[in-house]
Amino acid sequence: MSRVLLVAHLFPPVGGIGVQRSLKFAQYLGEYGIHPVVLTANHHHTSTLDEKLLEAIPSDVPVFRVDDDMARLMSRISPVQVAPAAPRSPIEAGGSAAPSGSPRSQVREQKARVSFIKRGLVRRLKQARGLVAIPDEALLWALRAAWQARILVQEQKIDCVLTTSGPNSAHIVGLLVKRWTGVPWVADFRDPWTDNMHFSARALRAAVERRLERRVLREADAVVTVTDSFAELFRRKEASVRGKVSVIRNGVDPLDFPPHDTLPRSGPLTLLYAGILYPKRSPKTFLQALRRALDAGRIAEDGLQVEFAGVFDSPGSAENAELVERLDLQRIVRRLGYLSHAEVAKRMMQAHALLLIGDDDERAGMYIPGKLYEYLYARRPILALLKEGEASRWILRCNAGVVASNQSVADVEDALVELVQRIQQEGCCLPDHPLLQSLTRQAQAADLARLLNEVTAVETGQRISADSLAELAAGSEEESRR
Repeated sequence: MSRVLLVAHLFPPVGGIGVQRSLKFAQYLGEYGIHPVVLTANHHHTSTLDEKLLEAIPSDVPVFRVDDDMARLMSRISPVQVAPAAPRSPIEAGGSAAPSGSPRSQVREQKARVSFIKRGLVRRLKQARGLVAIPDEALLWALRAAWQARILVQEQKIDCVLTTSGPNSAHIVGLLVKRWTGVPWVADFRDPWTDNMHFSARALRAAVERRLERRVLREADAVVTVTDSFAELFRRKEASVRGKVSVIRNGVDPLDFPPHDTLPRSGPLTLLYAGILYPKRSPKTFLQALRRALDAGRIAEDGLQVEFAGVFDSPGSAENAELVERLDLQRIVRRLGYLSHAEVAKRMMQAHALLLIGDDDERAGMYIPGKLYEYLYARRPILALLKEGEASRWILRCNAGVVASNQSVADVEDALVELVQRIQQEGCCLPDHPLLQSLTRQAQAADLARLLNEVTAVETGQRISADSLAELAAGSEEESRR
C-alpha cells in the first residue's frame, strides 16, 4: 500500500459537516490501496465538538496530534459554550430575580465584571491575531505540524502528502514539507482562499496571503477542490494550475443513515434545518415569510413544525432567537441545539422536508453547501433559499424540491406554501436519482486514491529517470577513463 500523510487541522473530535471530508478520506482510502496517516491539532476553540466521531476513525489509522497554542489560549480565556436547545426558565438560568445587594446578586455582578474583562481580552487578542497570524490563527500550529510532518515522512515511510483546508494554514504544512523532503504533495481546497466570500484581509495582509496562495498553487503537484466553479476560479487565477486541478465533490456516506424505508414522525409536517447559522447565512427572511404565511392562513399553525439542529446564533449573539420571539413563532420553531452527526442523519430521515439556507453574498452561487448532498440522499423535499448557481442546479436536476431567493420574503413565502402543498398531495418520499450514485464518500475516496497514485507514480518515475541518468553518466565517465 502507498502511504499518504493526511494533514487536516479540523478532525474529530471536532464536529460539523466540514470535518466529514477528512474523516471519510481517513475511513475509506484504505479500501483503495492508500494507507492514511493523519496529522491534526490537539486543541480546538469551537462550539461543534462531536466525541462520537472519534469512533469512526479506523483502528489501523494512526493519528498524530500537534499542539495548537492559539486555540488553547482562546479556550482558556473564552471557553466556548454550546447554546441550550430551548430557552431556559429563570430558575434554570440561575434562579428568580434576586434583590439588589443580596449575596446572589453580588455574585452575578462579579461574574458580569469578569465576563466584561474577558470579552475585552478576547477582542484585543483577536485584533493582535489578525495582524500577526497570516494566513489565519492556525499558523503557529502549522509551523509546528510541518516539523512533525517532516519526521513522519521518514518514520512512516510516507509516499505522498495531502493537505486539506480550511484553515488555509494546513497548506503551509504541505508547502514546507514539499521543499524539505521532495515528497509529492496534493492540496485540497474545500473553499477558495483569497476569493472566499468570507475573506476580509486588506492591504499588506491581503497581498501576503495572495502571494502564499500562488506559491501553494504553483508548488503543489496536484490541486483538488469541491465544485466546478472553484476549479475554474483556480485555473483563471494561476496558469500553472490548469493541467493539475481536479474536482472531487463533497458527498454523503450511506452508512451514516437509517434505511430509506424509515418513515417520517407522526404529527405535524416537520421541516428540518441542519447546520450552522451566522450573519451571512441568516434565517431572517425565512422566519418572516413563515409568519406571513401563517397570518394569511396559507399554512395552519398546527400543521407545521420547524426544527433547527446546530448553532442557531453565533456565540455571544441572540439575534435569531429574539426574532423568533418577536414574530411569535415559539410554538412552531424548535431549537434543538448542536447534535451529533449520527443524530442529525436520523432526524433527516424522520423529517417530512428539509430546509437549506445559503449565504447572502454575490459569490454564493459558486458554493455547494456540504449538507446538500446529505439532504439529497435523504430523499426528502428540499426548500432551498439560494442564489442561482451550482447548488440550485443540483436540486432542480434531481427534482428534489423548491428553490427561491433568500432576498425576497414574498418569494420564500410562496415557495414554502408550494412545498407544503406538494407534500400534502404527493407525499414526502422522493425517488432515487442516478446522479446521486457518484456522490458517496466511498466513490470520492476511490477518485482521490487514483489521483494520489498518479501523483506518486509520476514522482517515482521522475526519481527513477534521474537515478538512471546518473547511472548512465557514471558509466560514461568510467568508460572514458578506460
